[in-house]
Amino acid sequence: MAPLRLAFLTATMMTGPKNAVETRLSKNVLADNDNMMQSAAAVTIKPMDSSSGKETDAFKEATPSLAAPSNKGGGSGPIHFCFIVHGHQGKPTDLSYLHRAIKDKANQHGGFATTKSSEMCIVGRNSSSRNDDMAASRNDDNRANQEKDINQASAEGIINGESKGSTVVVHNAACNEGITHDGVEKGGARLANEMLEVIRGEIEQRTQNHEQDVTISIVGNSLGGLYARFAVAKIDELLFVSDEDGTKDVPHYILDDNIRLHFNVICSTVSPHLGCADRTYIPIPRFAEIGIAKGLGETGRDLFRVNDLIKTMATSPRFTRPLALFRKRIAYANAYGTDFVVPGSTAAFLDGNSDSLHYFDADFGSGRDEETQSMPQTADRVCPASEKGLFVATCYTPRMSLGNSVESSGNELEVMSKTLDSLGWTKVFVDMREAIPISTKLPRISNPSLNACPIRKLSSNRKAVTSKDLCSAISSGRSSRISLPFGHNAICAFERGSFRTAFNKGGRPVADSLAINLVEDISMWTQND
Repeated sequence: MAPLRLAFLTATMMTGPKNAVETRLSKNVLADNDNMMQSAAAVTIKPMDSSSGKETDAFKEATPSLAAPSNKGGGSGPIHFCFIVHGHQGKPTDLSYLHRAIKDKANQHGGFATTKSSEMCIVGRNSSSRNDDMAASRNDDNRANQEKDINQASAEGIINGESKGSTVVVHNAACNEGITHDGVEKGGARLANEMLEVIRGEIEQRTQNHEQDVTISIVGNSLGGLYARFAVAKIDELLFVSDEDGTKDVPHYILDDNIRLHFNVICSTVSPHLGCADRTYIPIPRFAEIGIAKGLGETGRDLFRVNDLIKTMATSPRFTRPLALFRKRIAYANAYGTDFVVPGSTAAFLDGNSDSLHYFDADFGSGRDEETQSMPQTADRVCPASEKGLFVATCYTPRMSLGNSVESSGNELEVMSKTLDSLGWTKVFVDMREAIPISTKLPRISNPSLNACPIRKLSSNRKAVTSKDLCSAISSGRSSRISLPFGHNAICAFERGSFRTAFNKGGRPVADSLAINLVEDISMWTQND
């Protein structure tokens, strides 16, 4: 009975019961994959080289309508889209706090002309216009006082001068609500369609007598992180234009002839990048994993690697090449056994056999790729999660050439881990034990070495550590407090009903810090990227 109980816990701990979906998006967004092919694309689409990997049926079928937009409204400067993607059995409103946090931090940043929710966004739909008007009014009132500071910060490289006059549009994806059991492939294809639909809807409100620069940033929570990575590959397939040698000729994509799409920042929070097989909270035999996988539908078969999709997404150029085009890749992971659903080893794609180097914040300069992974100078901003002691460490993996082969002992998880690491990531390790309401204090052990945080202990002794070092460290944390492994929803300040909203309130400092850093990263985009 133990495997059955674990299957029930795994299926129910994700986000809650399955509910019927009622969205306000256009019919194109919610259509089945077969219906997505009805409108012809208005862009030149060239198929990717066969070496990029074999296409699957859903990947071919989910082709969105890309008809040319009408010219309405006005606006100038780049438009920065931030898409927030919920997880298994989730809803767009589950991540309402993160949505509000990103908008608030963008308004406070001072480097953007406008911050708003998308017109199609369900989150904040009734109040977004009023709040946006109030925020715009505050910005106008403060513009004269801020202009001198912004210009000075821009000159010093603290605020990117090109971000002034730009717009931030935040959208919580709704296309997968109620249908997260049919696999990462179909969910990712639906997400790609929704993202392009939202972008076109916002551009339609602006006068388009010239090319419009648009950046795409994504925050994917749990399963949403896998949806996001698949959607990125789908968009790349739709809009990819290559030189004769098969490489991408420009660092952006062309949509509807006059929209230039740029990949900006992609961030995952507790996403199972290595899947769940051999990465469960409690080790279980393979037959039990297969049983759980069948109970979770096609998504379970993906996550427990009954098929090869998760491996392909981690190792095939079809997925890694477009992922490498993002200016920055970030992964948040829960440490010290606080995540029952997605343990830190899979959220941060760590492996016990991998020697991939991870540099701590202060020492990353010796290992980063100067062109693509340089750390921009940022204004002094408060980090709420650090103030609460929730951030354990931030590590960076140096970016390697995609042409370099990954050396391994032949272990499948090791290859997946190393290949993802080679793209260059920022990994943020979070300790939610103090923020989870159900916890118990233990008598403090007098031996300071036993009370020391394992990851901080590593960072104090070494400039860089390996993936296997971190994998061991995040699994061996000791604390004066023991808590239940409920950090999965807490880390993103999950909201659904009064009880769960209050229960996960302790994760709000993490969401606030994520929003601050994300807005800062988005603002650093330039047309040269």
